[in-house]
This record gives sequence, C-alpha cells and structure tokens, in this order.
Amino acid sequence: MDAIIARDGKPVFDNANPAECGEGEALVRVRLAGDVPASVLDASPTAEDGLLLGRDVVGLVSEVADDAPQGVRDRLLKSRVVCSPYVARGTCDMCRAGVSQHCRHGGVMGRGDIPGSLGETIAVPWRNLALVPEGVDDAVALLAGPLGRAVPAARMIRMEGKVYVTVLGDNLAALLAVQAIAKLNATVRLLGWNAEAFGRAERWGVQHRHATEVGRRRDQTVVVDCVGSEASLDLAFGMLRPRGTLILAAEPDPGTPVDLAPVVRGEIEMVGASFGPVADVLPMLAEGEIDTTGLIEVRTRASEAPRVLSRPELLYVAVEFA
Repeated sequence: MDAIIARDGKPVFDNANPAECGEGEALVRVRLAGDVPASVLDASPTAEDGLLLGRDVVGLVSEVADDAPQGVRDRLLKSRVVCSPYVARGTCDMCRAGVSQHCRHGGVMGRGDIPGSLGETIAVPWRNLALVPEGVDDAVALLAGPLGRAVPAARMIRMEGKVYVTVLGDNLAALLAVQAIAKLNATVRLLGWNAEAFGRAERWGVQHRHATEVGRRRDQTVVVDCVGSEASLDLAFGMLRPRGTLILAAEPDPGTPVDLAPVVRGEIEMVGASFGPVADVLPMLAEGEIDTTGLIEVRTRASEAPRVLSRPELLYVAVEFA
C-alpha cells in the first residue's frame, strides 16, 4: 500500500505492508491524514526505520477486532471516524484506573515504534475512534486530533474571570488554543512572531501582539505556552504575576535549559496539558465554534507528501489517500 514512512531519519513515499487487524484494533481505510511538518521532521530521526508517520486521520472503518463488543462493532463498521493520536496499551495500572492517557507504555501515533496515519489502510485501537458527525467536512474533522490537545489546555484551570490570559505561540496548537480560550475569556490575547498568525487572530476578534513588543511586567494571570522553547518559557516567566499559572501545552525539546528560579520566587503554578479524547471536541467542530479556515496550508497527494512535509514553516499538511 502507498505510505509515508521513516527511512534514514526522513519521511519517504514507499510501498508498505498492508495493516492487519490485531486484538483491540480496527482497520481504517484512510481518506485524509495529516500532521504538522515540523513535528514529522522531529519524529522521523527517532522513529523505527519503516514506521508509518503521521498523527491525525479521517477514514472509513473496514474491520473491527472480535474482542470489541457487538454494539461497538455495529456502530463503527463502515462509519467515518477520527482517531485520538495517543495510543494506550491498555495493560498498565493507569489504563486499569481509567486514565489511559497516562499509559505507562503508550505513545503518540507516528512516533517511536507506534505506527502512524499516513498510509492507505491503518490499524488503530478501536477504543480511540470517534464517529464524525454528519455535515462535518473531512478537512475539518482531521483537526480534531490537534484540537483535542488544545482544548485540555483551555480547560486545565478555570479561565472565566481571569483578568489577563496570554497564549504564547503562532503554531497550530496556539491558534486552536486561543480560540478555545476565547469562548471562556474574551480578554485572552495571542503573542507570537508570525504576522500571518496575527491576521488569523484579527479575523477571530482575538487581541494579538508581537512577542518582542510586550513588556515583562509580571501582570499576567495565566500564560499558555504552546512553544516550549527556552525563549518562550523565559518570556512566560517574565510575564506571569506572582502566584500566576503557567500551562505548558508543548513538550520542550530534550536538553532545553529551563531556569526554574522564577517558579520558586513567584510561587508560580505549572500545569502540563496533553492529549484529550477527540470525541470531546468533535461537537465544537460540528457547531462551528472553532474556525479551521486556512489552518491546513497544503493539501497534497501521497506521492508528493515527503516534499511538502520537508517544509517546517508550514502550519499543517493534509495528505489524500482516497
């Protein structure tokens, strides 16, 4: 089958072995798959050689393992679905306790040794699948995965009534998070470095400024860092008021130096935000609460995908398989 796989640390277009439906899995015929190019380029060097890349998917279920309840099998078969990007193994104490998003042996699709979404047919846990509501376009539904990470950041603490809330970044995560938070707090602002992101914020009625234009007056109640770099963390600590809250919605690169002295001096609360279930955010997409216009910057065929995915400046890339 046609697929985008990791080879020699890079994404390549090649023929991969057809996926097989194992215990706890379903087969999905992919209509549209996608990911953030910078994320794919980061994942490729550490992925197993030959691993299917990609994190997000919209497709039709063609088979469900026999271990699924009959009602689940009837509901999923031939249905259009999206898949939560975080794959839990289902065997550890966290999974048994009902917090499978913290599975001790899990991981993200298209990373490490977990097959991703960029293939004609993929095998994924049937528990991760959610039905796409009627009327929601494939390209809109594809962003349920990224939105599923942005919304937990917005809901991690109570945003209503917070005087000053800042979302830091101009990547896809920041653009989705600031929209979700704007539903709860109209004073939220977006800080970033890319003028194009400011144009989108302008269209949504969200305040925005260039990161170099803001002072470090330590007056922000909440900062949501969607970048996770040394520079963004330093800026976040400089903006937060004493006893403010930093929500870290991006994993810093290994080895990123972080000075935690401001956390102690300012009694800053740090909260991590990871992936949430896609089923929780599909109603937001169906009801038009999140504007996805222009967030997919390139839509391409599978044969052209490696070339496009090699452009880290792109916000998001969707790849057609159907």
